Amino acid sequence: MMLWRLLLLASIALLYACEQASSSGQVTADSATDHVQDTSVFQTNMQYAQHLSIAYHDGYNLAHISFRSEQRDIQFDQKIVLLQEGTTSPELIGDLEKAWVVEVPVQTVAANDDGEITRLSALGLTDQIVAMGGGGIYDAELRRRWEEKKIASIGYSFHRAPQPEVLLALNPDLLLLYAYDHKRIESLERCRELGINAIPQFAWAEPSFLGKAEWIKFTALFFNKEKEAEELFAQIEDRCQELMQLSAEQATKPSAFMLYHPSSESDWSAHRNDFYASFLSAAGAINVLADEGPSHPVGMNNESLLTKAKDADFWLINSTNDQDWPPATYLQTFQSYQKQNVFHYQKRTRHEHDAYDWYETPEVRPDLVLEDLVSIFYPELLPNHELLFFEKVQLSKHETNMN
Repeated sequence: MMLWRLLLLASIALLYACEQASSSGQVTADSATDHVQDTSVFQTNMQYAQHLSIAYHDGYNLAHISFRSEQRDIQFDQKIVLLQEGTTSPELIGDLEKAWVVEVPVQTVAANDDGEITRLSALGLTDQIVAMGGGGIYDAELRRRWEEKKIASIGYSFHRAPQPEVLLALNPDLLLLYAYDHKRIESLERCRELGINAIPQFAWAEPSFLGKAEWIKFTALFFNKEKEAEELFAQIEDRCQELMQLSAEQATKPSAFMLYHPSSESDWSAHRNDFYASFLSAAGAINVLADEGPSHPVGMNNESLLTKAKDADFWLINSTNDQDWPPATYLQTFQSYQKQNVFHYQKRTRHEHDAYDWYETPEVRPDLVLEDLVSIFYPELLPNHELLFFEKVQLSKHETNMN
């Protein structure tokens, strides 16, 4: 009788321990199997991203990344097998012959792009981040962890490839690499040769803001966070659709254009057809610079800009002031400048850290950008909205400020 009671108590204790392990987020072979069986509930449906697709199989998910750019000398086409812990890998033959296998969920991650760091943070994975570009991050919690040396620096994507010696010392389960050009693809291959589990991301190349934001679903796959990603993206998508419908119903459409200054290519860099430009039409404005050209920023000289944009109602730009812009006689010919409808998007900036939230939060929350733009283009539609990212440029060359 005593032996029977001991066995019963042991069984109860074992059951309790299993329940505790499950509730604390520990992943076992059984829980991985449960995830596979339940993926029908949380299967990711990619609707907007053009360079990524996801399929579901027994025991693993399959992500297909495909991107080509002659301008940047990039040709990348590979399938990523996301293998659930405790399951058997499929044979890497046929369509899977050159696939890269990652066992999930991973526990630690490094990323050299603030956009990817923002996606990780939005999924509640801040504690899993062991390395990022550096300390120029707007997010206060990430900056604090960097200052406490809980997050290492591996170099920013737009400056150089990540430092392999730091990555080898950290040995993260996953490196999410900003694959901006051919050199970065070569860096990806070198990292893999060193045993670093490097995965490229091409969210930056998506031509629409929803396509870019949808890459959060890809990030989620490595942590079994599909449900969280789906719920977050659905909320963002709904709000974007609501704002787009609201602006579409307006009979009179303002015209606008968006630039970056200074430009390494010409007098200005113009957002004509890229994902930044996609915000303009979505917010109900006519993009006067739109054409059938490439979906990336392009150089534009002063004469061409004047021809196309002099009568536009709104001018959007990165500059907080106009001190290094062309002379006042040129600027005054723009209707948007005359009416002081010139806005920059660097309101949320920590100059002491060289950190700009424009390159972080909008990666995941384009709905917040749309709210700002709808409020700028149609003030009566969102009368109580306070601009989050945008504010007016200091126009020192405006005639009212020169008298």
